Amino acid sequence: MSKSVKINNVTYENVPKVEVPLSAGDGNAVFWDTTGATGGAADVLTGKTVFGSGGAVAGSMPNNGAQTETISKVADSIKIKAGYHNGNGTVSLDSAEKAKIISANIKAGVSILGVTGSSTVVDTSDATAAAGTIVTGNTAYVGGQKVTGSLTLVKVTQDSTTKVLTIA
Repeated sequence: MSKSVKINNVTYENVPKVEVPLSAGDGNAVFWDTTGATGGAADVLTGKTVFGSGGAVAGSMPNNGAQTETISKVADSIKIKAGYHNGNGTVSLDSAEKAKIISANIKAGVSILGVTGSSTVVDTSDATAAAGTIVTGNTAYVGGQKVTGSLTLVKVTQDSTTKVLTIA
């Protein structure tokens, strides 16, 4: 913004600032037209002062510097503090939780944060096998638990004449 200024009956148009020599003779006092200033205390850092159309304005904006936060649970949410940030802040996953996000811990067909689940990690909750239906020496997973078979091998024979089955 600029103003018209009248000095010694001479009008100067669109003057943005005025410099007046100091009485001591060493420099000038500088006055800027601040009528267009729109900032307030919340726009200026705490401990700093600016001059606006209403005079001096003491800042009230907190200086948060670099806000650094860590997410350690799924439900965690980080609230960014009001105020100034220097641009070096970070939000990251807790390192212990990050270490758990590996393919071997993720079900097949699922991707978490860019890590794809392993084809060997499958849902076994609907499996119905039991030890007695799994051949001895073999294992299977049922409901997330490893089950060792107890079924012994049987020999089945059929008489070719009578068609009778014999189980031994």
